[in-house]
Amino acid sequence: MHPISHRLLSALVCAVLFLGLPFAAFATDSSSDTAQNGSTDATVSGAAQNDSTGTAVSPTSNVDADTQANITDNPDLSDAEKQQWMEWASEEATDASADDNGNDGLADDLQSALDDADQTGDVNVDDLELNAALPTNVINILLLGLDNRSVKLESGLSDAVIICSVNTDDGSVKLTSITRDTEVVIPGYKNTKRINCAFRFGSKDGDLGKGAALAMKTVNRNFQMNIQRYVVVNIHGLASIIDALGGVDLDMSTKESSRINFELRKEPMDDVQRAKVKAMDGVQHLDGMQAVTYARIRGIDNDFMRTQRQRKLLETLMDQVMKNIDINKLVELIKTALPYGATNLTASDMISIGGLVIGGKAMSNLQSGGSVMEQFRMPMDDTWKYKNDNGATLTAFRSDAKKQMNIDAMQTFIYGQTYAAK
Repeated sequence: MHPISHRLLSALVCAVLFLGLPFAAFATDSSSDTAQNGSTDATVSGAAQNDSTGTAVSPTSNVDADTQANITDNPDLSDAEKQQWMEWASEEATDASADDNGNDGLADDLQSALDDADQTGDVNVDDLELNAALPTNVINILLLGLDNRSVKLESGLSDAVIICSVNTDDGSVKLTSITRDTEVVIPGYKNTKRINCAFRFGSKDGDLGKGAALAMKTVNRNFQMNIQRYVVVNIHGLASIIDALGGVDLDMSTKESSRINFELRKEPMDDVQRAKVKAMDGVQHLDGMQAVTYARIRGIDNDFMRTQRQRKLLETLMDQVMKNIDINKLVELIKTALPYGATNLTASDMISIGGLVIGGKAMSNLQSGGSVMEQFRMPMDDTWKYKNDNGATLTAFRSDAKKQMNIDAMQTFIYGQTYAAK
């Protein structure tokens, strides 16, 4: 078995859902207004319109035609009242336009920050082996946490492999963990390998975009998925993101909290002198490196429990950010996160996805005291076995039928039914 390796969650914590949320709070959908106004501007600008009694009411070009008609055709309003309502409608339209411009400015700032950062850019979607049978109402993003201690983002084993699925119909968020030792076929390689090798193989020449592409292609081929978006982060990146959030309050067991101290003493990740975590059951406040160490714990149980801790930390962070973040904090969070992460998500993607989440099921669940996201893990219990391959231990499916069972279950978890070929 390999020594305890670094486990990370994805930079989705900030780069996808969290960075998008505050923008979405100020966003408005102008598509319907454009459709309504496109053919009516000529009739509402210029001369005054007559109301139902023939009295002229001064129109305003920034008020849509339907609103103006509702005012001018209302028999219960006097001429003076109609004029007052028209002025108020104009003020509201001006305010809405200012909000839109402000949102555009925020999007521009975010895109500028992405452009300035060392991002890996687009991938060749045609080479990702996308499953065309899957519905298009779910956005699947591959989250990769790299197994290296370098402050700089560079090639390495992606020991956290998580599919984040955002449903565009209801704004729900689902996480699927794939254990790092899962046996898969990596495109371009003859023998089966651990899934965490795909990113390292693809980025062996230093091109992180190629690493992400091969990781997505590997997941798509082995599990009949359609992933074409990714986020990559390393250990220092996640710790810095959490620190920028002011740390995290995490509910842990005595074994988990005690193990954090052991791991940080055994394998220090930084030079910070920090107070020890109390060996106790319950909620404790952790800084970034302590939280990352929590997500790396394996010695007290196994790799399956470690993936559960990864998902728990991600959910806790998402819960915390959705409740507390503001625009100023957002900007600082972006600046902190981008040097440590790589993604092919655009600013538009982030804002769009954030809008879905803040206005959907994930947010309503949070507000009602429920779970902000659902979780799933592969391989499922009783479907796998350990396999030794030239000294490396792989988590292998017991049979092709068991693997198919996992694929069907994962797709049903994400989509409500399976679309997998048998």
